[in-house]
Amino acid sequence: MAHVAGLLASAVVSAVGNKLGSAIGDEVTMLCNFKDDLKDMKDTLQYMEAALKDAERRSVMEELVRLWLNQLKNAAYDISYMLDEFQVNSEPASRKMIGKLDCFAIAPKITMAYKMKKMRGQLRKIKEDHESFKFTHDNSSLINVHQLPDPRETTSHVIESLIIGRDKDRMNVLSLLSKNNNNKEDITVLPICGLGGIGKTTLAQLVFNDAQFKDYDHRVWVYVSQVFDLKKVGNSIISQVLGKGSQNLDTRQLIDQHLKDLLRDKKTLIVLDDLWETDYFQLDQLKLIVNVSSKMKVLVTTRSIDIARKNCTVEPYMLDLLDNDMCWRIIKQNSGFESRADKEQVKPIGQKIAKKCGGLPLAAQALGFLLFGMDLSDGKAMSNSDIWDEPFSDSTVLPSLKLSYNTLPPYLRLCFAYCGIFPKGHNISKDDLIHQWIALGFIEPSNNFSARQLGEKYVTQFLGMSFLHHSKFAEKFGKTMFTMHDLVHDLARSVITEELVVFDAEIVSDATKKEYRIYASLANCNISDYSKKHARAIIIS
Repeated sequence: MAHVAGLLASAVVSAVGNKLGSAIGDEVTMLCNFKDDLKDMKDTLQYMEAALKDAERRSVMEELVRLWLNQLKNAAYDISYMLDEFQVNSEPASRKMIGKLDCFAIAPKITMAYKMKKMRGQLRKIKEDHESFKFTHDNSSLINVHQLPDPRETTSHVIESLIIGRDKDRMNVLSLLSKNNNNKEDITVLPICGLGGIGKTTLAQLVFNDAQFKDYDHRVWVYVSQVFDLKKVGNSIISQVLGKGSQNLDTRQLIDQHLKDLLRDKKTLIVLDDLWETDYFQLDQLKLIVNVSSKMKVLVTTRSIDIARKNCTVEPYMLDLLDNDMCWRIIKQNSGFESRADKEQVKPIGQKIAKKCGGLPLAAQALGFLLFGMDLSDGKAMSNSDIWDEPFSDSTVLPSLKLSYNTLPPYLRLCFAYCGIFPKGHNISKDDLIHQWIALGFIEPSNNFSARQLGEKYVTQFLGMSFLHHSKFAEKFGKTMFTMHDLVHDLARSVITEELVVFDAEIVSDATKKEYRIYASLANCNISDYSKKHARAIIIS
């Protein structure tokens, strides 16, 4: 899970950079002549922060890059602790009599100067290592993304007989599209929304290939991807309608005119698969570019309910999780279950594994492939293990969910990762969660919003991404409560694993003391059994 844990580095570095910025402007800092030192550290962090997107991308495959990210993250933590100590030691200075400018007793000041010098040296070494990796910085990294082939690219092709558990959803989507046939003025835009790996693309493929659309003049499938390019979308539609090679019209005017000429009064189904763009203007332009006929049906797949609502004419269709039985059927299908001689012994093991999927068909498919060819003992071992530790997680479910995490800005990454300190299945109080985010410094009030208001906005964003769900037991608690999907919780836990220590009084723990364990999750424990000074946050369950 190290390749996931490294993805917290950019969030920590960004937060500490902001903390340094605040310290630089502090009056006590100026009196103590540390302003230049802090500014030098801030500039160094900002320089390296610009390359973190490329570093995180490479860390998936390169262990040395993962180690470098970990060193940078730990250095950022050290700076944060140093600033906290600096602030504590400086507090008496603000209460000194006017005319006394010495802010420390001489010994603490010398100690702080030594720590500052050591920290600057540590950062210089990390920066030197950074240069050796030859990371690309923000803009050039984006250019590379455009040039690289996308392994996640989808097509409209699907083998319908292999799809399990989505017949009802297909009928529901077809019904929603049909209800808008009487709309004579505008196009119909219906988003399918849900967690990564839940089967949005598969459902769109089923609808695309349904007999209801066989008599349409045109059916077009566009893989949009994380790198949003409006001209690319327009040219892809034109190319498929013309049935010729790739089109490369270079102006919006030409693209818009071609689409109007080709699709006016034509019955057309367009699928825009995997939409990530959040900008209102870009989404409005996307809607405009396909709004050329009242006979147009547009199906959009996206993970974000916010994106779905910005772009729809019909209420987004929220795709539900599969039940355990359906997951087991998918596992059987992909594991060669029917050809096994030991089916009766494998069945209870497979059903136990199915429960680990959390209703995600992608997870069931991946676990089925992994189970294929395993003997009974290996299957039992897998049924008792954390699926994030299995080899399949490197190539399927983990990247699928991790993509959603990667799109989060640094301040949301910290807030999401923090949710991993709660036990799996825990009912999380919204008020307590926001309070803890604020107390830990994850949320700073802005000119327009209080910290509490920003916390509410963060919660809404996580709900929209299906990272949080409203608890079924909210009435029991008498307040707003959230839960996390098991695999999403595993993602959060894996991101924060290097910062978290878990103690359970009823389980023998192999937890060892590590320097950067800053959170503690205590189960079946008395708070007095653990010294508070070792953790910034302690959760008891």
